[in-house]
Amino acid sequence: MATEKIIGFPSLYIQGWEILSFLPQRISENFECRRATAIIDPVVENIFSTLQPNPALAFNLVKFGGSCTRHEVDRLCALARAQAPDIIVGAGGGQALDTAKAVALKLALPLVIVPTVASSDAPTSRLIAIYDENHKITEVPTMKRNPDLIYVDTSILIKAPRRLFVAGMGDAFTKRYEVKQAADNTRQRNYFGGLPPGLSAALAQCCHHTLLEHGAAALRALDSGMPNDGFDRVVEASILYSGLAFESGGLSVAHGMLRGLTACSKTHAHLHGELVSYGLLVQLHAFHYDQQEILEATHFLKQTGLPISKKDIGLADIETSEMMQIAELTLSAPYLKDSSQPLTVNQLFDAMLAVEKTANL
Repeated sequence: MATEKIIGFPSLYIQGWEILSFLPQRISENFECRRATAIIDPVVENIFSTLQPNPALAFNLVKFGGSCTRHEVDRLCALARAQAPDIIVGAGGGQALDTAKAVALKLALPLVIVPTVASSDAPTSRLIAIYDENHKITEVPTMKRNPDLIYVDTSILIKAPRRLFVAGMGDAFTKRYEVKQAADNTRQRNYFGGLPPGLSAALAQCCHHTLLEHGAAALRALDSGMPNDGFDRVVEASILYSGLAFESGGLSVAHGMLRGLTACSKTHAHLHGELVSYGLLVQLHAFHYDQQEILEATHFLKQTGLPISKKDIGLADIETSEMMQIAELTLSAPYLKDSSQPLTVNQLFDAMLAVEKTANL
């Protein structure tokens, strides 16, 4: 079993301009269902008024409460059960989508994911990040399979705040380095319990290339509100390539640092993609990457508007003891705790100090 290569995919991925109104039709075409419960972020509730009625599908909306906690999952499960749905739809940002995943898992129902921001690669994966009331990650359960349909309307994504889109680019940018580091860790298995196939590295590399080549054009499209090929390609990389790459390839320090960073209240104003961007630079220093490669990664993040130092994620005045605690919690991530290339708390602490020196170059 340990030598098996495993990868998983969503059953369908659909991306296009102004396609949301056809969602009920797409669901009816691809699933045997009569009732859908859609868990939606209230911020985008008005968007769903554009859905074209479908006599074959009753489409009921319930509002997401704002944080993916066990309490919120239980609350929405109760509301969904009362509607007796055949399928769950999740719409919104990362936490709304993770909550819909948790509800679909608990109710053993198919799942449709409708991201309304390209802020992370959460839409494609089976992973569910569950937080406590203090915004600390407490568990990461997985669905039995990837979402059944990922439905991406780029005309919605282009209207989202620039910061969210940039955060998605940051989340995607880590994958080339994390998948490579995971492949070097002979004890690590991917999120399907197997070895990563060559496709995972190819997807991570394609994601990286897309960001470098089309990132600037994508941001111009976002700022102008006018779509272009670069925007379309970066959306695809940030949501699809990035998600497939990490789930079949693995993660490393960049995402492991979420364990430590989210436990510190000073970081709570910062987004997932912002925190892992900082975490990537710590990773590169911790594993002694070539200085030129570190500088190039730092330059891309800075030019894109992503963090390159601890002050950029609210930790300008952090005490040494707090930095050590962040390092200790980071190393509790499963893929770092049992590693063939183990890091110590002191090594991670030193890497965090090295990031500051590079930021000032």
